[in-house]
Amino acid sequence: MLIEVTQAQLELPAPVDSAIVSTPRRVLKYAEPYLYLLPAVVGLGLWIYRPLVETFTYSFYRWNLLPTTPKVNVGWSNYSTLLHTSALWQAVGTSGFFLVGLLLFGLVLPLLIATLAQHVSPRASSFYRAVIFLPVLVSPIVTATIWEFLLSPVGGFVDTVLGWLGFAHTNWLQQLNTAKYSIAITSGWKVLGVSVLVITAGLAAISTEYFEAAEVDGASRAQTFRRVTLPLLSPTLLFMFITVVLLSSQIIFPLINALTQGGPEGSTTDIYYFLYQYGFQSFNVGLA
Repeated sequence: MLIEVTQAQLELPAPVDSAIVSTPRRVLKYAEPYLYLLPAVVGLGLWIYRPLVETFTYSFYRWNLLPTTPKVNVGWSNYSTLLHTSALWQAVGTSGFFLVGLLLFGLVLPLLIATLAQHVSPRASSFYRAVIFLPVLVSPIVTATIWEFLLSPVGGFVDTVLGWLGFAHTNWLQQLNTAKYSIAITSGWKVLGVSVLVITAGLAAISTEYFEAAEVDGASRAQTFRRVTLPLLSPTLLFMFITVVLLSSQIIFPLINALTQGGPEGSTTDIYYFLYQYGFQSFNVGLA
């Protein structure tokens, strides 16, 4: 039986250029990581960088935030006014003071507490860390309310105890020489717990072999701490340093707003509360 084969059936398909097929795949392969990053980049651009650019443009206008009021272009006048405002430099100094206080409570004291906690029993160490961490769970407004009662000049716990010791009554939040220290201590109490927890985790990650080797070499506790513990703990300390600096405004601003409103005489006004006063109290968006 003969089978007839037509000419069309004998024709083979035309060869496909491999470069044309591989080019889209290659592009997709290299673009895939950027496609995963695209949602985050769009979010940063929409919610971070766009407002920053708009804020910069507002600095050249006089405006009170009302959509019915036109923006008046004043050029560099806002910058000149601000740089000649003495309250600005006072706020910058106050911000530096609060930042140093936060670093003291966020790095130095947690390092000492976490180191000392290694030399007590595990049950006692867990109890102490839980007590120290408790303020982290309290909201800033509740923290401000607690400390307002503690520092009250009428029946406050701190003033009562100092009165038993023979000290004069002090209005901690309204006196010029004590209000700034009160805010620093309150904000430090708020950040202390999480710092102790992170540094304790960093100490636990250090192998005991290093300490055993130092003990065999005859190193004292101070030498071991300085030459073994601190170098190995430096990444954790750097992380906490960056965290405290970045979160300082979120920690301190609610406490200032609830306890002192920037007073007395601007002694507790940091740069962020200074911005808030211009932007949302005086409604001067350009200066803010």
